[in-house]
Order: sequence, then structure tokens, then C-alpha cells
Amino acid sequence: MYVKGIRKLFQFSKYVLKKISLNSNIAQAFLRHDNRFRLVCPTCGVTTTLNRIVPQTARDLPLGTALYVVLTYEALQGYCVQCGEYHTLHPSGINVHARATDRLMAFVSQLCRYMPLIHAAEIVGISAATAYRWDKKWLTSHLPEPDLDDLRILLIDEKSVRKRHGYVILVMNGENGELLHMAEGKKKQSLQSFFDKLTKKQKARIIAVAIDRAGAYRAVVTEQLPHADIVFDKFHLIMNYNEVIDQVRRQEWRKANEEDKKVIKGQRYNLFRNPENRTEKQTLSLKALLKINENLNHVYVLKEAFRHLWTYTYRACAEKYLLKWVSWANESKIEQLMKFAKSLLRSKDEILNYCRHQITTGRLESFNNTVSRIIHRACGVKNLDYLFLKLRQESINGNLQK
Repeated sequence: MYVKGIRKLFQFSKYVLKKISLNSNIAQAFLRHDNRFRLVCPTCGVTTTLNRIVPQTARDLPLGTALYVVLTYEALQGYCVQCGEYHTLHPSGINVHARATDRLMAFVSQLCRYMPLIHAAEIVGISAATAYRWDKKWLTSHLPEPDLDDLRILLIDEKSVRKRHGYVILVMNGENGELLHMAEGKKKQSLQSFFDKLTKKQKARIIAVAIDRAGAYRAVVTEQLPHADIVFDKFHLIMNYNEVIDQVRRQEWRKANEEDKKVIKGQRYNLFRNPENRTEKQTLSLKALLKINENLNHVYVLKEAFRHLWTYTYRACAEKYLLKWVSWANESKIEQLMKFAKSLLRSKDEILNYCRHQITTGRLESFNNTVSRIIHRACGVKNLDYLFLKLRQESINGNLQK
């Protein structure tokens, strides 16, 4: 049949649309080689002799209500006398191994960004396994390589992606949010594999690295980037302090009488919450708790004081305040609090480096929500290489190379 302008939908280099067969569910387009173009050897460019013509098919994008669109074309096999080899000509834009057009694979990959594989497969009429292969192949060939040349700030953190403590380490560019590296585990080797990719010149440009207080990360960064400042993430430090509050709360509950236990019970997250995030009812409940328990009152007051540390911009002032806070913690005579204060003194330089660089792993922590969403949509992680591709796609806002 002839439809005006439909040839523009099937423009393939060196091929022309011969005819098209349409119904409400299926479309079949027939392509033939454009005789205005010679058959040449792709290696040496010499004109080759035609050996045989082999009919081939490939899936294409849906056309209207016809979700199943098939291209039938002539694959021309030629023999190059100069190279002594056979070469087969296919229309450009067709992936011979996938038996599909590049634009169909790109469409499936885009669908897979917003929905589970099985749903994307249903829309196009392919299997979920095929949708997975096409998506992975498209992302592998079109996602740009991580930009390692202009790195100045690194954010490093781990994320649980599997049951039973299945962790991966994530490395992100702290300035633009690009995910640079992902490796299984949370030991030295996992982070070392990232630095092995960097040249000496690339390492020299890095001025600061934000991490939590994990000893493995600190040792690798110190070894690989001796000139860079390590900044201990404030959110991890506050989380560590919340663990101290919880230890004291459990200890006070064990010592309390039955009446006081009723007041302490269920107050865990109330002690963690910042004042601006509490309801009036939660505030009254917390006041009742702090009124009857001196130790919990002490650790809670110091929690609010601890948050104030990151309001300083001058290192000398921040250091003076940190030492004052440590003295308050020691005066409390609360064992868990004194132990935490001692650990802060050991990490004093890394904590105070925040004044100079004003960086945290907050951007990476928020990206963890994206990680969780992708894993949930995929019903778990089966292939870490594929997961890294999906995460990189999101970290660069899905902007693929053309």
C-alpha cells in the first residue's frame, strides 16, 4: 500500500522502502538496497562483487496501534578480492545480533528507566530477558565514561543492596553529583579499585574527600591522596551520637522503676528528633522524660549543642567550641558519652576540615533513595554491573551520548 510521507519513517542509509503492509496490530516494511550505491568493502573501501542476497528481519518501533513492526530487508554479501574476505551489508541503524533497530533498543531502554523490565517488555511485545539485554547493551554503549579529569571533591559512602549485609561502596563527584564508581563490599579493596583508575595528575587535583569514620576508607584515602583533606561527614557523626543516646536510654530503662519505665518506653525517636520536627504532643512527652531522668536530659542537651559545631566557619572558633563540648561531656561522667567525646578528639582534624570545605555526604545519602528505588523496581539485585549502569544513568540525569 502507499501512504504519503511514510518513507520518512523508514530512512536507512543505502536502503529505500519498497512497500509496507499494515493492519491494526502488525506492520511489515520491506526494504531494498538502493542501486545508486556501490557495494564496497568496509575494510579497504574497494568495490566488491555481489556474492548473494540473504533476506533478513529486524524488529522496529511500534507504528500507531501496530505494536509489532518488522523490517524485512536485503542483506548483501560481497567478496573483496583485495582483502580476500566476505562482507555483508546491513542497513545502518540495525543491530544484527539483537535483530532490532537501534531506535527500538533506545525506546526500550528509556521505558526501563521508569518501569520494571517486565512492564517495558509487555509494551513492546518482547520477553523481560530481552528487555534486560537490550537495556544493558544500550547503556553500555551510550553512557559516557566517568569524568575523572576535573575531580576536586569526592563523596564516599556504602549502601546495602542485598540481604545479609550485601554492601557496595559508592564514589560520587561532590560538585556535580556524577556517580563515578561502585564496587561490591566495604573494605579497602573496594575503594582501592577506584583509585587504581586514576592517574597521578588526576589524584593531584583532588582537594577534599568526605567520608564517614570507617577506618578502612580513611586509610586508603590517606595513602592515595596524602595532600587532600579528609572531612568526616557531619550526618554520620550525628548518627553516631544518636547511638550514644540510645545506649544511655536502654541503660536508664534497665535501672528505672516500673513507673519511670512507662515514661522512657517509646521515646527513642523522640530523643533523636530535632525540635523543629516534633509535634506539640511529642514535645510534651519529651519534657516529661527529661524531667525525671538527669542522664537522658544531659545527653539530649549536649545533642543540641553538638549540632551547633557545624555553624562555625572559622576553624579556630570551631576547635575552641569542640574542646568545650568535650569538657561538658566529660563532666557528665556518663561512660558512653565520655567514650564518644574521646573519639572526637582523635578525629579532631577531620571534623574541623568542614570549616574549610563545607562538604558532607548528604548528596550521596539522598542518592541512596534512588538506589533503593531502582532495586525495589527490579525486585532485587541480580547483576551489579547492570545496577551501576542504571545508577550512572540517574546520576547524570539520563543524558546519554548521541
